[in-house]
Amino acid sequence: MPPPAPEPMGPPAWPGLDKNRPTVELKRERIKQLLRALEEDVERLESSNEGALQDMRSMTNLTEAHFGTWDTAKDVARTTGKAHMKIGAVYQETITKYRAAIELLRVAAYNYQDAEQASTTNKTS
Repeated sequence: MPPPAPEPMGPPAWPGLDKNRPTVELKRERIKQLLRALEEDVERLESSNEGALQDMRSMTNLTEAHFGTWDTAKDVARTTGKAHMKIGAVYQETITKYRAAIELLRVAAYNYQDAEQASTTNKTS
């Protein structure tokens, strides 16, 4: 006697089981355009242009000399310095994560392209 058939791996309404579902199509050229635009944007953030990390660091680096030498001014200078360091670190972390997101998109696009090519190659063999 043959073994029993395996039970379904999910509810019958699960979209992955519907053979009539619409196909997914990624437009590689559009994804490449998007990647180029994202890379240009992150490069702008890393440059010395207005609003970039380097610009922010130079324009917001306030020291005791900007506030004066009296006690309260010194305290404000220290607090401002700590805020400057934290904002710079968060800005840098944002750029790092932005680059990581771009790389994930690139990998996904090329994985899709490789899978599509392999699928097409297998159909013609």
